[in-house]
Amino acid sequence: MPEITFPPPLKSGDGILVISLSSNTASRFSRRLTRGVRELERRGFRVRLGSHVADHRSPGAETIATRLTDLHRGFADPDVSAIMSVIGGWASHQVLDSVDLDLVRANPKWFIGYSDTSSLHLLLSERARLASVYGPALLPQFGEPRGVLPYSLDSLLQATRGGAYEVSWPEIRVDERRPWETDDTVPRRAVPSPGPLVIKEGSAHGEVLGLNLETLMSHAGTPHWPRLSGRILLVEISDSALEWQALRLVHQLSQQEEFGMLSGLALGRIPRGIGIDPDTVLKRLSEVTHGTDMTVVADLPFGHVDPIMSIPLGRTAVLTAETNGHVSLRFGAVPDASPSSPARRGHRERFTYS
Repeated sequence: MPEITFPPPLKSGDGILVISLSSNTASRFSRRLTRGVRELERRGFRVRLGSHVADHRSPGAETIATRLTDLHRGFADPDVSAIMSVIGGWASHQVLDSVDLDLVRANPKWFIGYSDTSSLHLLLSERARLASVYGPALLPQFGEPRGVLPYSLDSLLQATRGGAYEVSWPEIRVDERRPWETDDTVPRRAVPSPGPLVIKEGSAHGEVLGLNLETLMSHAGTPHWPRLSGRILLVEISDSALEWQALRLVHQLSQQEEFGMLSGLALGRIPRGIGIDPDTVLKRLSEVTHGTDMTVVADLPFGHVDPIMSIPLGRTAVLTAETNGHVSLRFGAVPDASPSSPARRGHRERFTYS
């Protein structure tokens, strides 16, 4: 595959355009939208809203052109350094076949977001070979009553900076869920957070791909399905998924042709209080990776969680899971791994679930 292009590091004073590719949620929460913009500005960025970011219509065939207009204007505008998703949603896949990839390649910008925006991350990674950041969105993270959590902001800036760095794990987690319609002014409570879990010991290296599992699997069997061989795949489950869906999606992922050729696999932290038993999902993860030659970890702080780790897609990384339970993730530490000969040897299972 062609080498990947990395936009310039994101810094104070840069312009950020906020758009919505797959949701009309921003039209219902103007207070949170305003708060998110002010928080980004307080952090030193120049912020503009896409013309259709607060469109009240549900995303569908009639809104593809307007959603694309905001995306294309962001890539064409020299005053924009990054394009941030306002939130996730359910319809990013609808725009993929109409994105102007020549425009994207000629004007490399950071695209930042998570959840359903995985569809655009896939397009940028696989077709445009442009690095992006699987990280925070405006409403969920920057729109909080006290603003973005320090870990989330630091991780975002670090992900765009370039150079090698090792991820630090946050000391807190915020699992409290409050409805934005009725209870959006009181900060949520944080609790101590344990570190990641080792499922299969080993050390993996390869190009990183970080995505939402539901969105990823919606592309199975389509031209947008990514190459898995030799990569480190980080996937997370949304806070709207049901347990049976999560279990089925993990199993479906394991049935893909190149699954066993992954160098490493990491599952994001499953939020508490959403009706999914994390141990049940980890048991299924252990079962489907049994006998494979890959490093496997779980409970990493990315996806539908706070604080949120940003993942620089396209970067090369080393994922290490040690016998003592220590997990490390270091970006930019090794050259790109060859898909045909990923360096992944001597892995052992850490836990057996029964």
